[in-house]
Amino acid sequence: MDIQSLKSLLEIQALQTLGSSEGSSTNNLTDNDSIFSDMINELLGETSTASNAKLASLLASNTSNNSNFVNQLATSEQGTLESLLYKGSNAVFIPESVKQALANTYANTKLDSYVSDDVIGSTAYANSLAGANEYTAIIEKAAATYQIPAKLIAAVIKQESNFNPTVVSHAGAQGLMQLMPTTAQYLGVTNAFDPEQNIMAGAKYLRQMLDKFNNDPTLALAAYNAGASRVTKYGGIPPFKETQNYVKKVMNYFTV
Repeated sequence: MDIQSLKSLLEIQALQTLGSSEGSSTNNLTDNDSIFSDMINELLGETSTASNAKLASLLASNTSNNSNFVNQLATSEQGTLESLLYKGSNAVFIPESVKQALANTYANTKLDSYVSDDVIGSTAYANSLAGANEYTAIIEKAAATYQIPAKLIAAVIKQESNFNPTVVSHAGAQGLMQLMPTTAQYLGVTNAFDPEQNIMAGAKYLRQMLDKFNNDPTLALAAYNAGASRVTKYGGIPPFKETQNYVKKVMNYFTV
C-alpha cells in the first residue's frame, strides 16, 4: 500500500491513546477504546462485508505494538485499505468519530495554553491586565498626555513584557513597553528600566503610530511591533505571523 495510506491509518490508530498523556485513569482508557471502536465500525460500514472480519481483526488487535501493526498493514489487501481511506476519490476519508474526538480534544484545551488568536474578548483574557494596577498612575498620565485609551497602553505592556519592568528581549528591547535602545534614545529615555520613563516613551511612540495610520489601532500596533515602514510597504498588517499574532493578542487584551 502507499505511504499516505499507511500514514493515515497509523494516525487513526493513534486516536486510541488520546488523552493518555493527560492521565491514565480507567475512565480515560475506556473512553478512548470506545472512540476507536466507533471509528472502526464506521469505517467498516463503508466497505464490503467480505473484508470486514479481516480488517476489524487487524485494527482492533493492535493496541500497543506499532511495529507489528505496520508489518501487518504492509501485507494487507491494498484495495481494501485504500477503499477505507479514499472511498474512490483523492480525498482522505475522515470518520465522524475521529472528527468528534479531535473536536473534544481542542474543546478541553485551555485557551491560554496556545492563545486563541481568533477569539476577540475570549475568557482566556479575563483579568489579564491585573498586573497593570501597579502602574495605574503612570498609565493614566500617559493616556491623558497622548490621548490614548489607558487600557490600550496596558494591553501593549501586557503583551510586550507581562508587566516586568526589567525584562530584556533576545533582540535587546528593554522594559515594560520593550523599547529598543535606539528608539528609547530617540524618545529621550535615559533609563529604559524606569517604569515612568518607559511607559511615557512607549505611549508617545504609540501615539506617533496612531497619527501616522489614521488612528487605526491595528495598524498602529503592527507598526509598533514590526516598524512603520513595513506597514506602509504592505499597505496593512505585514504578512508576518509574529506581527499578526501580536496585533490579535493586544486587541484581545484591549477589548475583553
